Formats: sequence, C-alpha cells, structure tokens
Amino acid sequence: MKAAGLILWATLTAASAGAADYEPVRCGHVAPYAGVGVHASATAEDFQSRGSLDGVLNPQTVARLQAAFDRGLAASPGVKAITVAVAVPGGGVWTVQRPAANDPPAPLYWWASAGKMFTAATILQLADEGKFSLSDPVSKWIGGVPNGEVVTVEHLLNHTSGLFSANEDLVVRREDRPLSFEDRLKVAARHGAMFCPGERWRYSNTGYDLLGRIIEKVDGRPYAEAVTARIVTPLGLKSTRILTQGGPAADLAAILPPGATKPFDPTQPGPAGAVVASSPDMIAFLQALLGARVLKPETTASLLRTPYPMFDPGTFYGLGLMLYDIPARPSNLYWIGHSGGAPGVAAQVAWSPRDKAFVAVALTGEGAPAAFANALIKAVAAP
Repeated sequence: MKAAGLILWATLTAASAGAADYEPVRCGHVAPYAGVGVHASATAEDFQSRGSLDGVLNPQTVARLQAAFDRGLAASPGVKAITVAVAVPGGGVWTVQRPAANDPPAPLYWWASAGKMFTAATILQLADEGKFSLSDPVSKWIGGVPNGEVVTVEHLLNHTSGLFSANEDLVVRREDRPLSFEDRLKVAARHGAMFCPGERWRYSNTGYDLLGRIIEKVDGRPYAEAVTARIVTPLGLKSTRILTQGGPAADLAAILPPGATKPFDPTQPGPAGAVVASSPDMIAFLQALLGARVLKPETTASLLRTPYPMFDPGTFYGLGLMLYDIPARPSNLYWIGHSGGAPGVAAQVAWSPRDKAFVAVALTGEGAPAAFANALIKAVAAP
C-alpha cells in the first residue's frame, strides 16, 4: 500500500528545495488553484466514531492484534522502540509498547508532525470563538512574511501559502543548531515565496510556526500553555505534554537518527510538531476532534472539505488533517488522521471509517508505522 512507507520527514526534510530551484514571487492577490485535482470531501458519516473508548477488546481480537504486531516487529529489525494502540468505539482499547533498553520503563513518544493536529485544532477553536477569521491576512498578526498581505490563516493551515519551509534550507540542515521563531522566519523571508497563495500545495513547517505565533498573540499566553489549556486538559489527556522549544523533554523514548552521535531534540519543531503522548491519548484526541468535541460541528465538517494532494501518492491534506487512500484494501476505503516523522522517529494516527477502528503507532529507529497500522486494522476487521 502506498501509505505503508509514508514518513513525512515533516519536521526536518519535506520535499527539498533550495533558493536556486525557483524565482521568488510577489503576489497581490490569491491565485486560483492550479495543482493536481483534489480528493472528494470526507462526509459527516466518515467522522462518526461514537462510543466509549473505555474497556478492553475481546480476547479473540486481542490475539489477532498481538499476532499482527509480533509479525510486524519481526519484519522491522530497525525499530528500536515502539508503542501502538488500537481502539474500537464501544468495544475497547488494546495497547502495547516495547521500549528500548536505554529508555525509561514506560516512555512517552514524540509524535512529530501528527502534533500539527493540535495546532490546527487550537487555531480553529479560536476562530470559532470569533477571535479572528481564517480569511485574515497573516500580516494582521505578524510582519515580515513573504506575501503576508494576501496569505491567509487558512492558507497556513492547509499548506497552500507558498511559503518556503525554513527547515529545508541547506545551511540550516548542515549546521543542525537550534533556531528561534525569528530565525526561521528570516530564513523563509530570505528565500521568498515559492508561489502565490492558493495556487498550489506544498508542505511548510514555517506555516505552522506562524500559526503558533498567532495563537500566542490572540490567546495572550505561550503556545504550549494555550494548547494545554484548550485541548489537553479539557479532554483529560493525562499522558500528553506540549513541548516548549528549548525546554525539557524528559521521560521520552530516545531519538537517535541513523549515523548521528547525539539525540534529536524534539522540542525544536515547535508548533509544527510539539506533542509528546501515549498512543491511547492520541486516539482519544482524534476521536474528540472528529466527534465535534473540540470544534463547532460546522468547523469539524470543514476539516476535510478540500483535501489537496500531497507529495506522497494517495495522501491528501485538509485543515491540519490528512486523508489517506488505501489501495491495498477494498475500493473507496480511506483513513483520516495525520502522520509524522524525522530521521530516527516516525508516527501514524488514523481512524478507519469503514472498519470503525482507530490506530496509533509511534516508533524510534527505522520502520514504517503505516504498515503496522494497516496490519492492525486488518486484524480488527477479520471475522
């Protein structure tokens, strides 16, 4: 399946581009979309996942899940540590993790760009409260953004802003040093816009950096505090933390990229990937998001109203939420959720509307979380 090998490199490497690859553009207006055709909208029925996540799954399903997990682990020698959870609303939850020898006894895991869902949910919640409009230009809140007078908050959410992603800068990647928000904005401004807003889709961590700063300006408190107060605490996500750039990152499964001599610092991506959590907590969040317990029903319905095709075939992006076509399964089957990854870590969180099951997988080392997720959902669906 196409999604099986999906690792977005979302917090480090997206599809690489350099300043010489394009001529920066100045735009006085939003451009009509000229990219590959968008996916059909997800429907309200696709989002329905009613039912408690309390309890445990029946022994037969647990046996199939354990067998699928064991097979996946045996086929993935590069995995150092892994956590998985599967949940059937109204049926229960199954979870297991295998920490590495040098990890804490029950480590939390960094979910990389799957954390963008939390940033998007917070922005949309503030918009629901009338604090600003998704059609507001970014320049209303932040100066120095290329084409900031016409790039809107919504363009940042769905990655159609045209903004260069600062983590793709070759010097930034070579130096591998912490960058402040101001540093990253300067890098993006130096490169300039890659296209006019709305014209195409291209992943930009810088766009989510800007969303994090807008959250701070509108909500009047630091990003991590805002997301914790608005999302984590109300949903009772007791094993979830929002990292602060340069702050502590204790009790985590260690992230050591292949060939690296020092662990990767998961605090650096900021609002582009700041969530540390258990796998059941990630499922609880996604169920609450899809179930309109975080946003107004009409806002929830808009999350995948216009899913733009991404850089990996079969993947599409809405407002902080991804849709995946699953060609290895029956026709018209897809997942809803988000992926994340960087060298040394990868994650997948998804809801399968047809199978009525959630899955969350995060691992360190080298492995394909979507392949684990697909095998586990198949195990749930087996007769």
